[in-house]
Amino acid sequence: MRDWSIARVVFVAVVALGSSLLIVAGAWIAAANATPETPAGEWLSWSPESKLAYVRGYLHGFERGERNACYFYEEKKPTNSPVPVEKLPRRICLDSLPEFTEPNSQIYADTITSYFTKYPHDREGGLPLIMDLLATPPGLKNIDQIHAKLGN
Repeated sequence: MRDWSIARVVFVAVVALGSSLLIVAGAWIAAANATPETPAGEWLSWSPESKLAYVRGYLHGFERGERNACYFYEEKKPTNSPVPVEKLPRRICLDSLPEFTEPNSQIYADTITSYFTKYPHDREGGLPLIMDLLATPPGLKNIDQIHAKLGN
């Protein structure tokens, strides 16, 4: 009879220890997979490749959206009179929108990393807003100017 009680105690101890380990492991995994609380925390948690992929995707999407919007605009305007090419609604639209002038996407990724490293608690500086300020105009490259523009 005594062997059964020892076996039960050992069994309960093993189950309790196993359960405790699972709970600790689950909490650790949840913490590792938790979404950062700030845009800075999110950006700084990404690999260099992920940061560059974000910037390239943003630039590609911005360019495509710009073009599509201007072509859509031109299609909606009446074209009854001959207009010089530079006066076409599409050309006027494209010339009036901001553009990204840096030849290397890495420059934008590095600027955002510098910004979030210096201002890690900035909750106003989301990635799209910072990217918009890096476009020309306004073409801000100084992280302190970006910070000031975001109203922080």
